[in-house]
Amino acid sequence: MKLTYLGTAAAEGWPALFCNCEYCKKAKELGGKNIRTRSQALINDDLLIDFPTDTLSHAQKNRLDLSAVKYCFVTHSHLDHFQPLDILYRIGYGYAHDITEKTLTFYGNDFVKRRYEHFMEIEEENYPPQTDIKEIYPYETVCVGNYRITPLPANHTDRETPYVYLIQQGDKTLLYLHDTGMLFDEVYDYLEKNKIRADLISYDCTYVALPSGGNHLGLDSVPVLRKKLESIGVSDSKTISVVNHFSHNGMLLHDELVEAAEKIGFIAAYDGMVIDF
Repeated sequence: MKLTYLGTAAAEGWPALFCNCEYCKKAKELGGKNIRTRSQALINDDLLIDFPTDTLSHAQKNRLDLSAVKYCFVTHSHLDHFQPLDILYRIGYGYAHDITEKTLTFYGNDFVKRRYEHFMEIEEENYPPQTDIKEIYPYETVCVGNYRITPLPANHTDRETPYVYLIQQGDKTLLYLHDTGMLFDEVYDYLEKNKIRADLISYDCTYVALPSGGNHLGLDSVPVLRKKLESIGVSDSKTISVVNHFSHNGMLLHDELVEAAEKIGFIAAYDGMVIDF
């Protein structure tokens, strides 16, 4: 399985759009891996996680054929994770020629489905995209292609049921934990009961160096979550542990973040980072 981190920032990006804080200014000056776009990931070449406004930029920077993507699993309806605008350009006419796959299917909760359908009600009459939407439910595994994908409830917002994802392909397992705080007990129970052992776990780290709590994690809490996952057999010494989804409020620029993460046994993600496992 190949995991590409297309975007590794929280909602505001880094440097943030309208921000002049010390850490946004430094990121602008230093450039490189300090420039972070909104969270999105690509599994192999055909499975996206989330569809933010930075999707176009991700395709351009990484020279991707996003028309080859068959499936997009959306974590939740917040705009930094699901913005349907660019879906309209997956059509014929003058927008998209020689599309590799006929249909891109989105998967998400009821809020994601309603947002997609509302947008299409406004625009589809004139611009019918070659896409589809399917609602998915907690703990109900979806089989697409050679993937088995299980949505697990995330500890992120009470307004909807957000998801983190258990993604399995052959003998490889990815646990994608964005956006969430500490997991619910029922999620631990599910993972333990089903004897899940992850090859790679991607941990939310929005707070970075700040004290974490609530609906996101930080460098102080990801070791706590990992220890819990180790206690139920999900993680072990061979599991790759990555932190991702960083806010500029967390203060650490890339090199500082790499050093801090390494001290606690984690890899710090950056835009464009690829991990084959």
